[in-house]
Amino acid sequence: MSLAHTVKFFQQYVKAPYVVGAIAPSSRHLAAALVQPFAEASGPANVLEIGAGTGAVTRAIGDLLGPQDNLDVCEIQPALADILDQQVLNAGKLAIARREGRVQLIRGSVENLDAQNKYDFIISGLPLTAFDLETVQRILAVIAESLKPGGVFSYFEYVGLRKMACKLVRGSRGRAFRAVSQHMDQQIAKYQVGAKRVWKNAPPATGRYWTFEPLTAATQSD
Repeated sequence: MSLAHTVKFFQQYVKAPYVVGAIAPSSRHLAAALVQPFAEASGPANVLEIGAGTGAVTRAIGDLLGPQDNLDVCEIQPALADILDQQVLNAGKLAIARREGRVQLIRGSVENLDAQNKYDFIISGLPLTAFDLETVQRILAVIAESLKPGGVFSYFEYVGLRKMACKLVRGSRGRAFRAVSQHMDQQIAKYQVGAKRVWKNAPPATGRYWTFEPLTAATQSD
């Protein structure tokens, strides 16, 4: 990730911290953790990335794209979508796949996505805990509806952030945060099939993997 991209990402965070949700792009180590289910898969796959930012994870997905794989990249922030459009998706294997019609950029919110049972993998960089509970529920509902049966949803959260924020954030924002955190814990217990701690990220993060099929217990609840 170039310095210019990092600066652009930070500028977008300053403008809309509750939308961008991070002060810097994901490290290559976190990107590798998020794409791991796709990397381990065999056969053609349809992949959706949401909250792509400046493309740190997009590049990792692009490195894995096979000749029959398809990728949709969703980004709501115009300045970040421009970077994806003009630079990330116009380089290397992504550019080739885009010319073949197998890669497309979706400018807008995942909440407006209409793609029932379309994707094998959905990989998210969205700051879910930065949203209110109703928004989180709508986003997760769209993700669940968009995945094929047995599909995998990957996302990350910073180590210890939810616990710390639940204790420190006060007022209406604190109540909203605690409601989202409780909901996420419930969903993790219900749907998580794996997790991977990534220390080489600023700050350290946990990649989580869900399938939206009821489980008796989470394989990992890290």
